[in-house]
Amino acid sequence: MRRVGFSIIIFLLLVSVLVCVIGLPAGGDRLLPPSAEHLFGTDMLGRDVAFRTASGTLVSAVIAASVVILSLLSGIILAYCYMHPLFPKGLLLGIADGLKSIPSIVLALFLSAITGPGIPVVVFSLSLSHISDISRTAYSEYLRIAEEGYTEAAIQMKAKRSWIFLHHMLPNMKQYLYEQGVSIFMTAIIAESSLSFLGCGVPQPVPSLGSILSEARPVMMEAWWMILFPSAVLFLMAISLQMLISETDSSAH
Repeated sequence: MRRVGFSIIIFLLLVSVLVCVIGLPAGGDRLLPPSAEHLFGTDMLGRDVAFRTASGTLVSAVIAASVVILSLLSGIILAYCYMHPLFPKGLLLGIADGLKSIPSIVLALFLSAITGPGIPVVVFSLSLSHISDISRTAYSEYLRIAEEGYTEAAIQMKAKRSWIFLHHMLPNMKQYLYEQGVSIFMTAIIAESSLSFLGCGVPQPVPSLGSILSEARPVMMEAWWMILFPSAVLFLMAISLQMLISETDSSAH
């Protein structure tokens, strides 16, 4: 299942890159159905839906990947800071728990209402809810391995915290970080599409799967292709990512 899910994601991304590299087809008439010239038809402005879907897929994937990187790096850095006795981890953990109680979409809506919609706002707000879990788990892993014999020996030999962190803690967290990365990527894809659908995510004219679906609402009955193809891509990405997570969960049991 993991190979199938991974293959679907790679296929969607490669096709999207290929369509974008080929370039934007010549503008057509408004609301043309799928044809040999426009495989996914055209939208209300005569733009090729296939090109916009491919561009939106890449934009959504880049945003989701940015959320994963920011969440994992921030969580790992915070966990390393928690190792230092003078670091105010109690205060930061309390703040993180408070932010975690706020759904990421609600936080993104709040921030976009203040600063306006934008990609940095989406990435930042979607990352906050994951940083606390990653940092807590990483720090718990450090406390666990600190009681192991080889770690105590390293401490007795005056090994630096950074050395213990890199050589003992992180290698023991590879599986957890993989699971979290896939889960965050899937959550971020759905959340970003939802925010863009509501007009609070990726600003126009940058395409996104959510914004494409939002534009199709007024004409969804007569121009079904504007809803069908972006929805199919979003559905396939969600299903393939779920395959990666379910495979990991089943192997763990």
